[in-house]
Amino acid sequence: SVAWGFWLFYGTDQRAQTQARSAVERFEASCASDGQGQPQSASTSSEVIGLLSFPQFSDESWPVLAGVSNQDLGTGIGWYPETAGVGEIGNMALVGYRITHGAPFADLLELNEGDQVEIVTCADVYVYQIDIAPRDLTVTPSDDWVMDAVPGDAGKRPNGRMITLITSQDLLPSSDRSVGMGHLVSSRPR
Repeated sequence: SVAWGFWLFYGTDQRAQTQARSAVERFEASCASDGQGQPQSASTSSEVIGLLSFPQFSDESWPVLAGVSNQDLGTGIGWYPETAGVGEIGNMALVGYRITHGAPFADLLELNEGDQVEIVTCADVYVYQIDIAPRDLTVTPSDDWVMDAVPGDAGKRPNGRMITLITSQDLLPSSDRSVGMGHLVSSRPR
């Protein structure tokens, strides 16, 4: 129906943007109140572990939440907690919507090799460089190899710091996923 379409494309965006602002405020307050420079409960589901931005597109940041539930993805970007954390050795896998629910990954398919993704934690700023553009790698939901510590080599021990960004490939519902991959190029105190 028209009402459902309106809610899906506009209502979910408004709600997600409100929830994202609130999550960012809670994250910043947590960072400010903890003398260690880390969010107080970063390992708890639905807690914000950092703020992600695409500097070449805008200065807008989206909260990265510890989990990939519908609530997490309706607030910002989901982090698969079984993958590496921000700046850690291994592969940090993130997922987000391209359309609806605030569309934090709206521009993901515009990323090119060499573009950068920035994640700000309470203490540090991490900059990842894209090695595989999201429009160049399409997988199905069962292709979980993209979340391996070393993508495509499940048994290999990682020695680098990687990021994997996952979103729906198509604007209309389909099972295809676009995947971008990159590596950490720098980190600095916040």
